[in-house]
Amino acid sequence: MAEIITLSTPLTKPSTTTVAIDRIVIDVTAKSILIQWTGNDGLAGSAAYPTPAPVGSSQPSGATLLTTLNKLNLSGVNPSLVNRILTRLQSDGYIGAGATSGSPD
Repeated sequence: MAEIITLSTPLTKPSTTTVAIDRIVIDVTAKSILIQWTGNDGLAGSAAYPTPAPVGSSQPSGATLLTTLNKLNLSGVNPSLVNRILTRLQSDGYIGAGATSGSPD
């Protein structure tokens, strides 16, 4: 085993207070969705929604999300696609609770 040092005071990560979606990858053939984001502290994260959903997971499959996505009404006062994705990431435990702000680009 290589030499290591056990720190008496653990290093702490920068505080992530905001998260923005960078990339949404939709693979229609594989029925999977990949979401990538970056926090204000520069830390990146991602969430994968394959089909079938991971065993023991409560998250929906990519196929289920694709069906929902295909039927969405994104016009008028309805939440934007990014807003809905952020809410899904929160409900699936990928990012913490918080309020969405800003306007769709």
